[in-house]
Amino acid sequence: MRTISVPVEATPSPRRSSDPARAIGWAVVALAALVHLALCWLYRDFLTDDAWISVRYAENIAAGEGPVWNPGGPRVEGFSNPLLVAIEALAHAVGWSAPGAARSLGVVSGLACVVLVYVQGRAVVGEWTARIASLLTACSAPFALWAVGGLETLLVALAVAAGTLEVARRDGGRVLPAAAAFAVLPWLRPEGLAVAAAVVAIGEVPGLFRAGTRRRAVRRVAVLGGVPLCSQIVLEAVRVGVNGHLLPNSVLYKSGAGEGFTVLAKFLDQALLPTALAALGAVLVTGRARLLAVPPAVYALGSIGTLDSANAYSRFFMPVWPLLALLMAVVIGYVVTTRVEARRAVWAGVLAAAAGLALLGVPPADVRSVEATQQRYTDCRVGARESALEWLRTTPPETSFAISDAGLVPARAGGRPVVDAFFLNEPLIQETGRLPFRERAALVHERAPDVLVLASRDARGFVGYYPTDQAIFDHPAMSDYRLVHVARGRGAACGYTLMVFRR
Repeated sequence: MRTISVPVEATPSPRRSSDPARAIGWAVVALAALVHLALCWLYRDFLTDDAWISVRYAENIAAGEGPVWNPGGPRVEGFSNPLLVAIEALAHAVGWSAPGAARSLGVVSGLACVVLVYVQGRAVVGEWTARIASLLTACSAPFALWAVGGLETLLVALAVAAGTLEVARRDGGRVLPAAAAFAVLPWLRPEGLAVAAAVVAIGEVPGLFRAGTRRRAVRRVAVLGGVPLCSQIVLEAVRVGVNGHLLPNSVLYKSGAGEGFTVLAKFLDQALLPTALAALGAVLVTGRARLLAVPPAVYALGSIGTLDSANAYSRFFMPVWPLLALLMAVVIGYVVTTRVEARRAVWAGVLAAAAGLALLGVPPADVRSVEATQQRYTDCRVGARESALEWLRTTPPETSFAISDAGLVPARAGGRPVVDAFFLNEPLIQETGRLPFRERAALVHERAPDVLVLASRDARGFVGYYPTDQAIFDHPAMSDYRLVHVARGRGAACGYTLMVFRR
């Protein structure tokens, strides 16, 4: 029985694969790895502001303060990637760079995805298709951007791909490696268990209703579902024991706080053609290979109503990019296998190169567009934040300040107490849930910070970049503050300024 319902080449066993064919496959993987590394180097200046939140917690943990936002303050999980924070804390404790460790892991995870798609994909979609998928995985500028972005994005992509590719094999694959990959997911992102559960449910539960497969299905469900579930239970026990709550603040803050299909629409706007090809690939595959489409479907459903946060070039969806690449490659593989045998290799090379070049060169997710976005972010937003930091460092070490974009500035403000104006890093929202922006503004003023750092859309006069910042500015207690510094980003079309007010 073929894995794919259309005339894609049969999946070869390792013993029957010819050495020249395997050498060609690894040559393609090597090319893909070079493409990924080149893109990572091109975007090496990008480090998203949210990554600095994890760094702040990691450095506090390494200093013996525990998972706290402010040294000496209450414990809270304002991050949602405990495994990455733990790795960063270890790196900082031994004298390495916490953000450097996160970025290195991202780049290595991207390389691992490129290799994994080929090595594991051969048993699912065939040799040629796996080669093409490896190249397509690498030919994504957003994939490389988030590799160096300092977050857990590509670690999640690696775990999702490893678990799904294992169980998508025609024989069901090895349950322990797949279960181990899925067990890592809850420690990297809150939705991790949902992804694992969906793959297990769709791949294994039907076997429970057939007498001939029931016993095997029970064993597989027990391992594939039980190990990730136990991992989640252990994580929740750690959360309750360390922080006193079951959910990270980000879940309470972002879930149901968005507008319908905003996140999904942005992803489709940036990746419409690849998604359409992947959807066609999901129609072409049969059997267990259909499991490749399950994680993308889970993320699409999970994006509905989710707050659009740090989603430039689809950080939210990047964990399923290797699986989308595989499904895209299935379509190309189908076209290749309709050619005569003597010309299939030529067609495979031509179509793979064309698809890779299209990903790299066709806007809006092409290399130049992503580079321009990264450069604008660095010049504009990071430039304004660095300017605000320079001013804050002239104040006494005990100076407290409030800020909405609570990433780089708090992380590098020399231990000064910080009020997160969004209260994402405050244990308060464990009791209240997401607060309306006017309530946040009132609470910020109740904390009476020495300095307010407010984001403005205009450098000439304050126009709140966020409703919360505008509400803080409009609050009656703002009369106690005076403007002392305007932190401008670079670039004529920046549109992002940090205005610093002091009591």
